[in-house]
Amino acid sequence: MLINSNNQVSLIYQAQRNTANTATNSNTAIKSESTADKVTISKSGLNAESKWQEAANQYNPRNMSYHELGKMSSALELNGLITPQEGLALRAPPSMNFDPNEKYDTLALAKKSVAFDQSLGATGKDAQLRGRALQILETIQDLSDKVSA
Repeated sequence: MLINSNNQVSLIYQAQRNTANTATNSNTAIKSESTADKVTISKSGLNAESKWQEAANQYNPRNMSYHELGKMSSALELNGLITPQEGLALRAPPSMNFDPNEKYDTLALAKKSVAFDQSLGATGKDAQLRGRALQILETIQDLSDKVSA
């Protein structure tokens, strides 16, 4: 497998071993074979991984301002890690009258938005983008948590 797209870099962590078990009859032994998938990561894939980590080192989705969120989403977008639509979904204002310098939990807000969509049974493009925004924030938070541990 050749990974040459920035959007595919997170999929490399999901590669699993395939195990094939075959049994013949009760008089013969069970044969077990294990095979492993080979994953090749291109330079752009490695670059994408480091860019995700840079964002995780710089931003905390559980405590960031709207200005920081805008900078983070712009950096992710400029590096080709997210689409312009995902960037817009991330930059959705937290409320009508908000202070762009006040820090808030963007991850919790994104979870509430997705839960609300699910409660309504919403499955359209907007709901999908809000779900993707949550995944992006969770990715940043997970990478940040691994560095902190």
